[in-house]
Amino acid sequence: MTLNQIVDTYITYFDKVKWILIGCLAVLLVILLVHLIVSGKKRKTEGTSSVSEKPAKSQYMDNGRFRIEIGNVQGTGEREEQQDAFAFSPSSKWKDKGFLAVLCDGMGGLDSGAAISNKLVSDIIAEFPYSFEKLKDGWILDALSNEIFQNYAGRGGTTLIITYLKDDKMWFASVGDSDLLLLRNGRIYAMNTRQEYGNTLLMRAAEGAVSVDQALLNSDAAALTEFMGAKHTNPDYSIVPWQVMDNDVYLLCSDGISDTLSFEEIREAMTHDPSECAELLEKAIIQKSRRYQDNYTAIIFAVHKIGGNS
Repeated sequence: MTLNQIVDTYITYFDKVKWILIGCLAVLLVILLVHLIVSGKKRKTEGTSSVSEKPAKSQYMDNGRFRIEIGNVQGTGEREEQQDAFAFSPSSKWKDKGFLAVLCDGMGGLDSGAAISNKLVSDIIAEFPYSFEKLKDGWILDALSNEIFQNYAGRGGTTLIITYLKDDKMWFASVGDSDLLLLRNGRIYAMNTRQEYGNTLLMRAAEGAVSVDQALLNSDAAALTEFMGAKHTNPDYSIVPWQVMDNDVYLLCSDGISDTLSFEEIREAMTHDPSECAELLEKAIIQKSRRYQDNYTAIIFAVHKIGGNS
């Protein structure tokens, strides 16, 4: 073989190797591009996007006297994880046992907020049904709070709002700053009291111990005075159940909704059916485009008397 033939052979060999390498690089680039696209979609769904999955369509249950129409919405906001949790009792138990809705907002900045809120919701639903007598003094919630305290050594917690409708009577309990709102005859009512330091100061202001300005402008006004996960907790609750009325609309929500939207914005959304209300609440939150938007969750249910005006 001559020198020229040897050179030509090596040139041909390296030319083939070059195209093989180019082909491999092209395949690697395609794989990398696909990975980036998939990762981008995952971040959009699970990360800090303000957009949640489409709110659930209304569900219905009835006990022969009332029909309950239920909607819900949940979003992560600008947080890294979802620490809110919610559930309602299964429709199979509604006729005989009543309807229970529960919502928890795991405390941001503390350990295991998401785990605690989800477990508490699961535990409450698992123990359903309850009697009003068993619920009315709040000892069940105090026991659950102490259990969280023991399991997490006081390093985690959650708020709680719970409603229980049986026959035509409604009962509630709340711990922390999640809200229970009622729309009745076009007017909105706050049914529970937020357990925040600012409200404690306002009560002291009413007694003349501090000024109203001191109460309203205190830098710790939003700090929780009660939460599930404390060694002992004192829930806000209805001493006696109240009678529901035809076309009452109830909304349980975390402060990611009630701190972002005004009462009037929430009231207007509640004039629509529960599933549409859920969509309107989320749309309003997204339009606010708050930089530090918290997790947001709402359960909306309307009570319609069967045979009455719906």
